[in-house]
Amino acid sequence: MKKYNFIRCSLFLVILVFLSFTNTTTAQNNSFIEGTISEISPINSDSLSVLPFANIVWKGTTIGTTSDENGNFKLKKIAQTNDLIISYTGYISDTLNTENQSFLKITLQSSSLASVTVEGNVGDVIVSQNEKITSSDLKKAACCTLSESFETNASVDATTADAVTGTRQIKMLGLDGTYSQLLVEGMPMMRGLNVRSGLGFISGTWVSSIDINKGAGSVVNGYESITGQINTQLISPKQKKEKNENLLNLYFNPNGRLEGNLNLIHHINSKWSSATLLHASGSVMENDRNNDSFLDLPKYRQLNALNRWKYEGKKFETQFGIRVLDENRFGGQLDYKPTSKNDIINSDISQQPYGVEMNTRRIEGWAKLGFFLGDNITLGNQITANHHELNQVWGQKFYEGKEDYFFYNGIFDITLSDKHLLRSGVSYVYNNTRQKYNDYQNEANQELILDREESIPAVFAEYTFNRDGDFTAVAGLRSDFHNLYGTQISPRLNLKWNAAKNTVFRASAGRGFRVANPIVENSRFLASSRKLILNNDLQPEIAWNMGVSFVQGFDIADRKGKITLDFYRTDFENQVVLNIENPSEIRFDNLTNNTDAKSYANSFQVQAEYELFDGFDMIFAYKYYDVKTTIENELVDVAYNAKNRFFTNLEYKTKNKKWAFDWTGQFIGSQRLPSSFDENNNNQIIASNESPAYFLMNAQITRNFKISTNPLEVYIGGENLTNYSQPNPILNTQNPFGQNFDTSNVYAPIMGTMGYMGLRFYF
Repeated sequence: MKKYNFIRCSLFLVILVFLSFTNTTTAQNNSFIEGTISEISPINSDSLSVLPFANIVWKGTTIGTTSDENGNFKLKKIAQTNDLIISYTGYISDTLNTENQSFLKITLQSSSLASVTVEGNVGDVIVSQNEKITSSDLKKAACCTLSESFETNASVDATTADAVTGTRQIKMLGLDGTYSQLLVEGMPMMRGLNVRSGLGFISGTWVSSIDINKGAGSVVNGYESITGQINTQLISPKQKKEKNENLLNLYFNPNGRLEGNLNLIHHINSKWSSATLLHASGSVMENDRNNDSFLDLPKYRQLNALNRWKYEGKKFETQFGIRVLDENRFGGQLDYKPTSKNDIINSDISQQPYGVEMNTRRIEGWAKLGFFLGDNITLGNQITANHHELNQVWGQKFYEGKEDYFFYNGIFDITLSDKHLLRSGVSYVYNNTRQKYNDYQNEANQELILDREESIPAVFAEYTFNRDGDFTAVAGLRSDFHNLYGTQISPRLNLKWNAAKNTVFRASAGRGFRVANPIVENSRFLASSRKLILNNDLQPEIAWNMGVSFVQGFDIADRKGKITLDFYRTDFENQVVLNIENPSEIRFDNLTNNTDAKSYANSFQVQAEYELFDGFDMIFAYKYYDVKTTIENELVDVAYNAKNRFFTNLEYKTKNKKWAFDWTGQFIGSQRLPSSFDENNNNQIIASNESPAYFLMNAQITRNFKISTNPLEVYIGGENLTNYSQPNPILNTQNPFGQNFDTSNVYAPIMGTMGYMGLRFYF
């Protein structure tokens, strides 16, 4: 009996084990992983937009599927691996572990077709080669134009507007923004005659995000990057219709600035869509708070319109668009009225008011075409062309510039495996620049002709190695065959190492070159009695940039934070040196014309970010700049450059998201000032000295409403709440055609406190 029971129990156990094994195997073989694939919507950062036809593949195999038109997918699990690779052209691929998972919500980060983003996940802290300014970040301030979109960001310095043009510029790594490659969706559209004013020609409401890449960037985007790349992503039409994707934005400040923006998204069918972006703005009031008879801010009128189209298919996708711009801007003395060039020249100089005019006309078109030649092969094409006209008046000085520009980039991507990517291609640049400068004030009809026709074919290759996300190397080389300046070789290297769970090291090195347009890039110095002296054989600017970065993520009281330290150095082989040490001159020369000349910029930044409690985020940063160049055989600090800067941004959003409070404070250290005439205008030269340090403070409050189902955001804010302004920014205002008149000696705000209000209505 016992033997029978033993046999029966043994048989039962065998059957139970067999059934358990069978059930486990069956469950493994028949189980599926499901999910949805989306991206953050450029219309509203709080919503998601689905990505149809994304690739989903089990790592190390060819087994996979694609998401449907709604971004959904279902894939059978396999025994070989639990790692799933999700990829989509124009987006950063992601690898996820599906163990014990049955449903995934996947969000991919957008990148330009021709940019390389080196990204890793450090706990819950995203550490990217690019610093990303999202649409939520842009709402921390009014962000009327792209030039004003960096005021709440520590990496890019938004410089003070000058006394006559009101133009705001940027700096990065201690150097002027002209040394940063300014891209729009991976294409160089803000360059040449547009490099100075282009940031003011893109409305902040047109921007969906901004990628900031310090140091050596990708060779794919061109040769002009020296201190880094700033890539702006514009509002793009989507394949699937979204709720409240259209936007009406209105802005007003008591100084007479008015703006209106209208973003309209059009859905043609499941594959075709388009977007129309409209902008109109102007400043109509006369502001002269310091009573020096000169406008503190110029009057202007700008009309700007963009229309773009998008087609998405399984094997081919394309985007193309066109933009037109017309802006008239004038400043100077209160009594000045824009008039013809001949009237200004022929009138009695002692009787006429001093005026400044800047008139810009621009039309540009672009296209991007992507072909999916296989699971691992893509061919991308970028094409852009523009015609730019710029006419300026500076008292009795006149500048006329015209530029025709064409750019083509062909990019061939081969994914050799999940660790190896090879990117190669060809590019071609044609640039025809015609410039004429007349100075009727210093000498009778002193005329300068600056015509330049460039033809630059190029080849490039870039290799990316990614070792399971913990180490990434991107090595690139491009060769540009310049018809005027010979062959230019640009090597670039970017490295990223996840040393520990919350620790990341990055390093980069590379070479860049650019052809300067010194008059346009430094035109604020023309609003003076300075005489222009220009070397007639200016050479391209060439520089090496090297940098390292360290990021440490941390948890304190279950709150995430991170600390970032970076150091970058830029060394110039040649530079077009601006010499304003003599207050009677503005001189441009090659750095290499001086014996043993040096020019460099050292940049150190430490930044801490932390969420103190739910909805309350803090950013603190300190920057130190050591920027020197050789002028007249002496190595000196670059003028108008603060060595020390402190930055703080505090943001609080209530739990119900109805209220948002933003505060930004900046301490600007002292700056070296060049020699200038004294305040009594008696032709005595004051030796170089330093400006006082000052503190700026901006704040904004936003209230979110609902009108039916349509979101409405009403915001009110203030700039320069400390009411700090520079005394006597313009020298010799009583005699602007005299020999000691100068409007360029600006190191701080001209205007004091300025309030504003506006609304964003989504429908």
